[in-house]
Parts: sequence; C-alpha cells; structure tokens
Amino acid sequence: MSADDNTYKTRETLLQKIKNKHDDESWEDFVFYYRNFIYILCRKMNANHHDSEEIVQKVLLIAWKKLPDFEYDKKHNFRGWLCQVTKNCTKDFFRYVKRQNTKVENATKDNPQQSVSLPDIEQVAEEEWNTYLASMALMNIKDKFSEKVIEVFIKLSEGGTPSSVAEEMDLPPNTVSVYKKRVTAKLCQEIRRLNHELG
Repeated sequence: MSADDNTYKTRETLLQKIKNKHDDESWEDFVFYYRNFIYILCRKMNANHHDSEEIVQKVLLIAWKKLPDFEYDKKHNFRGWLCQVTKNCTKDFFRYVKRQNTKVENATKDNPQQSVSLPDIEQVAEEEWNTYLASMALMNIKDKFSEKVIEVFIKLSEGGTPSSVAEEMDLPPNTVSVYKKRVTAKLCQEIRRLNHELG
C-alpha cells in the first residue's frame, strides 16, 4: 500500500464533511463537483438545456436536505442514490410538462405530444461518472505540466499514434512516450484522490 493510499484512508471525504457539519464551504464544494454530473445525467435522459438546469436545482435541493442523514454502506452507494434522485426528478418534470401540454391540447384540440421515453440511466451513470472524473482530474493537473506536454497527451488520448504525434509536434518518439507516462501517472493519482474525496 502506498503512502497516498494511507492518506486517502484517513482523510475525511467531502460527503462526510457535509454529513458531520453541513457547512457552507463543504456544500459549495459539493455543488462544484456534482452539479455538472447531475446536469449530464439530465441531458442523458433527454432533457434539454433549460429543463436540465431546472431539474439540477431540484436535485441539489433534495441533496441539501437529505445528505446530513444519509447512511453510507456497501449496499447504499451515494452515486447510486444521487442517480435515482435525478431520475425521479426528471420523470416528475416530464410528467408535469405532459400534464401542462395536455391542458393546452384539450383547449386547442391539437394532437397530443408524444411522451419522452427515458433511458435506463443506471446503466450509463457509472460510465459517465468515470468520464466526468477523468476530465475533472485532467483540468486539475494541467498546471503541473507545460502546455506542450498536455497537448501531446490530449492528442494521444484522441487516438493519435505516438509516431504521428511525434511528427506533428516535432518531437522524438521516446519524448512523446515519456510525456504520456508522466501525465498518466499524475492523472491516475488525481482520479484516485477525487474518487476518495467525493466518497
């Protein structure tokens, strides 16, 4: 076990801070880290931008009320709970919109609007979280490397081969490999930190 792993085990997570204190700073951190993820889930459930912003506010309000009493265990995963709350809020929002549309349709005698079907969000939430976390981690470590090193890493991540990236960036192939290893190591460390910090 590495020293970092020991540090993670003893460090208080963000969710524990909210549960224990529910202070403004911890809540602001929660919103910073989770707001965009909730928004992504809403968009995955076919809500448009404006509707997603409204649903996000409803989910955050529920989280603010429920988090101090939330019980954490292996069977009660926080992100699973957050995903379910988001799904329920999105369904409720669509039901409300449908009821409003029905009132208008009855008044105007227009054809009824088809209801929007929701995907099984649980199946995509974990993949979206991993992608979201990796993107956040990369943003957090960018300042630790030169722009050129990060550019090389991004080009490789987008499917570029070491030889093509080396030629494009006018770098020796072994330098490209070294850049990738350095960023990957720091990125994995930051992902582990975020995973622990966010509970």
